[in-house]
Amino acid sequence: MAEQTGLFPSLSGDYGSETQAGVSRRDFVKGASFLGIGVVSGVRLLSTLTDKKPILVDSKGVLFHDPTRCVSCRRCELACSEFRDGAASSYLARVKVGRNLNATTHGANFKYATVEGNLGNGRVTADTCKQCPHPVPCAEACPAGAITADPTTGARKINTTLCIGCGICTTACPWAIPVVNPTTKKAIKCDLCQGKPECARACPTGALRYVKWRDLRLSTPLVQPSLMPATTTTDCSRCHK
Repeated sequence: MAEQTGLFPSLSGDYGSETQAGVSRRDFVKGASFLGIGVVSGVRLLSTLTDKKPILVDSKGVLFHDPTRCVSCRRCELACSEFRDGAASSYLARVKVGRNLNATTHGANFKYATVEGNLGNGRVTADTCKQCPHPVPCAEACPAGAITADPTTGARKINTTLCIGCGICTTACPWAIPVVNPTTKKAIKCDLCQGKPECARACPTGALRYVKWRDLRLSTPLVQPSLMPATTTTDCSRCHK
């Protein structure tokens, strides 16, 4: 019999033998399976994008930080990460005190009297999720529609089943509150612990409090510019007609 050529064996050939191209029946079936999984995943993502709806309901509460009471003990960070992730990690904590600790090197600089944050005016601040009203930057930017409002508290919550770990929510948030857990490859952010935040309960001075929601976006400085990719921005005209 003449030597077979091409990608697939003929009907009269041995289906278990390798062809000249080095592709066996097993390899072909395996490749077809991966292709099928990719198609299903793409259809699922497309369906999610099509069904994604903007968050219109406001949160019932929000975490409020009083810098005049804060002593920078960072117990809130430990309480949060240990309760939610079982690890003592300021990176995983949904409240961020460490990146706003203020200090100067070799004396004051020209920014010391006016700027908060590193090399700032000495004011200790904590970055927390502002539970933004509509439009919610992180939810609007999420390509997988993984950020929704909790049905009980209204808190902006990440669905880890839908999250693809792309980190776009971190870029979209003006305070860079959501972060991607390097272990689970899923984004995490404060969801207010069903109205009973562990960080507020652990604060020894009452600097962190769970209060009725109000817009706190203008009360604290931005840690980075908001960079929401134009391709993932939801057109507001769909719900504002």
